[in-house]
Amino acid sequence: MKPLNLIVLFITLTIIYSCKNDLKQPATNATLSEYVEATEAMPSNCNAPSEWFKLVDGVRNTPPPNEGATSVFANNETVTNCNFHQWSWQKFLWLTNEVNGRPMFLDSLIQVSSIGEKLGPNQAVILTDTAQASSTTDILKTPVFASGDPASTTVYYAIYMDDISYNTMIKYAPQAEADSTSVKNIAFPVGALELKTSWIDVKGLQDASTYFVTEGLINGVPTQVALLGMHVVGVVENHPEFIWATFEHDALAPYYDWSKATPTTDAPITSTTDYPLFSKNSTATVKNVTSGNGIYTDVFSVYKYGTPVEIKGIDNKNVQVYMETSQNGSENYNNIRTINNDVKKQLSGIWNNYFYNGSLWINTEGYEGLEAQTALLDSLGGNLHNSKKGDLARGSVAAYNITMETYVQVGFSSNAIHETTDSNLVNCFLCHSVSHDKRTTPLNISHVFTGYIDNLNGLNKTEVKQKHVDLVRAKLEQLGRNEN
Repeated sequence: MKPLNLIVLFITLTIIYSCKNDLKQPATNATLSEYVEATEAMPSNCNAPSEWFKLVDGVRNTPPPNEGATSVFANNETVTNCNFHQWSWQKFLWLTNEVNGRPMFLDSLIQVSSIGEKLGPNQAVILTDTAQASSTTDILKTPVFASGDPASTTVYYAIYMDDISYNTMIKYAPQAEADSTSVKNIAFPVGALELKTSWIDVKGLQDASTYFVTEGLINGVPTQVALLGMHVVGVVENHPEFIWATFEHDALAPYYDWSKATPTTDAPITSTTDYPLFSKNSTATVKNVTSGNGIYTDVFSVYKYGTPVEIKGIDNKNVQVYMETSQNGSENYNNIRTINNDVKKQLSGIWNNYFYNGSLWINTEGYEGLEAQTALLDSLGGNLHNSKKGDLARGSVAAYNITMETYVQVGFSSNAIHETTDSNLVNCFLCHSVSHDKRTTPLNISHVFTGYIDNLNGLNKTEVKQKHVDLVRAKLEQLGRNEN
């Protein structure tokens, strides 16, 4: 072989080896934190059983999930991450079974106010509440589109309870109000269920054809309303803290583009298309999703499926990785992605336009029985939400719904998305804890329960809301978050 050819061959082999070595580097470094790009293709067996989609007389009849002593949740050693995601989807599908021409949750559950008042019975969804849990001023609206059509419209919220939850509240709230120690180790029983739903006047949507639409009463005015999102919150065996699952319509807002971010800078959020909650003519920043900023629209989703990620500089490259937390991010993300895709393949009708954005729960392994589990929740107190490595939060440790936790996805007063760490992640358990107003009981995890007690003590809805916000802010200060 001629010398020139040898030189060319040597250079070619060197380049090939270098390229291969670069490709291998992420896998080598992934021992500390899984690479999102590498793991999105990882296999998962978290599927949706075909029995969920069987039709009876042409109507889907999803059976309710098994939640008690014979369920997968009864064995804390063998229950899996996937089992919680399967419960979440099956519960949602069961709740949206058609009953008397309406989804079951509208036909069979009790609509209540934030202070536990029964609303109805009424065929319409009664809508008056607009403030999110984070602040009395955190309100969500659709954008002001360039065309002016549709007009900017406010998102409203409605709460539902099943008989188990409602009757438990009615039974124990007066006891808790009279003597808080009498309910210290009492929790909502298995099967207890609460829903929080978000709705909008259909006139606020450019196209409502893919939304579930029903009759509503917005501040007493009959209005056709479209469902945007739903929290499904239920108690299963060994989990008195509830499983906190959340669902959204498929295309409400854009996702944050992590590929344009760096370890020290955020990416601006733009879109080439209009979304119900984001105008293509807008450029958003972290301020658009931060509590108390007075920006009510052009919002975006930060962590897909509530699974936190971050950008790290590795080998002179900015690489998106799963944040190291109490939950294996790769496992959680891929299980949700897999079951969502499997449901999409089998589900038909209007509900196929909604997706599962994750769920949150506490690892109670090693704590057998309700007494031990309530004692665990009591001991965690205001730290129930913590999700550092070694903590007990599991699942989507940055769980949120874009229509309900819009302004706390990266904390209550974050200055930058890239500054979010495992130390200041926010999830449902920051607000929903066993401690409330110097009273400790797992019953306090329900805001309706605490609101009902506060109302027994003479506070109205507005005062109850403000008290809740004040207590959350005080907790943040106590935890050293320095958030205003």
